[in-house]
Parts: sequence; C-alpha cells; structure tokens
Amino acid sequence: MGRIVCKAALLFACFLALTGCPRGGTKVFIKQTSYNPSFETANLSAYKGKTLYFSSVTNSAANTSIWDYYSADSLYAYEASPSLHTYFWDCFIKSFNRIGLKTLVTPWSAGTETAPELQIVLNSVSDQKFVFSVNLIKLGQSTFQKEYTVESPPAGTADLAELEKRGYRLVDAAFTAMVGDPEFRKAFLKK
Repeated sequence: MGRIVCKAALLFACFLALTGCPRGGTKVFIKQTSYNPSFETANLSAYKGKTLYFSSVTNSAANTSIWDYYSADSLYAYEASPSLHTYFWDCFIKSFNRIGLKTLVTPWSAGTETAPELQIVLNSVSDQKFVFSVNLIKLGQSTFQKEYTVESPPAGTADLAELEKRGYRLVDAAFTAMVGDPEFRKAFLKK
C-alpha cells in the first residue's frame, strides 16, 4: 500500500512539473479577440502608411508559464489563449493597425524583404512590471535593440472585469512605450 501511495505521489509531482503548476489562484482571462487598443494616437502619426514585418514574439520570461503571467502577490493568473506570446503578438498587431501601420506577419508576404523587421522578447511579465526587448532589423542587419520596462501600481481591486481591463492596459502601455520612444521612432523611420 505504501509503495502505491509513493508511486502515485511521484506520478502527480511529474504531472505538475510537466504541465506547469499554476502559481496564481484566480484566473483572469485575457483574450486578444477582446483587446481593443485604447491609447492616444496623436503623437504617433509618423508611423501612418509605413510597413513593418512583425516576425516574432518570444516568451523568455522565467516568471510566466506558456499561458499565464501572474500578479505580484500570486493571487491572480492572467491567462491568455492559445499562448502568452501569441496574445502579445496579436495585440501588438491590433495596436500597429490602430496607428495606421501595415503589418506583414509571414516571411513570404510581399514586401518583407524590404520592410523593417521587428522581433520582441518577453523578459519578465507580471501585473505590475513588464520587461521586454525589441530588435529592429533592416536589410538583414540589426539596427536597433533596446529593453523596455513598463510599471503600474498594484491593482487595488478583486473585480475580475477590472483586472481583465488592467491586462489590456498593460499591452497599451508596453506598445506606446516602444513606438513613443524617440530612439525607436528614429531607427524605424530612418531610410
């Protein structure tokens, strides 16, 4: 009997290790289909009519799972579907569209060979601090690399609808930190 319990406990531990034991308690579902960029666009008109090849978002954040990022107190898990990196990729595409920038998303799309290419790496993501790196490539050469950090105060609410909106505002803040950065703008617009 003791061997069976021990094997069952070992099997359960392996299951948790393979599937990713969730840290957060309550799920806050964030969906790229529900995300609507809500940032101010007036200062971003320089991007209008331009083209970008948005090749990748890679999740290298050790404090996330493939689906979730967590509140700083681990009480909430912000769950994206189908994955966290896809969520940010789709939301950034919507944000680029909002500022009038044409986004190419497949390497075989016409124009990818001449359009600037953007790669994003998620370095650390929580509900209070989002750190990501960008790599802008032109004609096969990296022309701009920078790490951005976006911070926000504690949520101050347990309302799931408000927490979901908070998740979308995090995307807005990250996107505007990047495209609103004069260094990024200069590198992107440079011929």
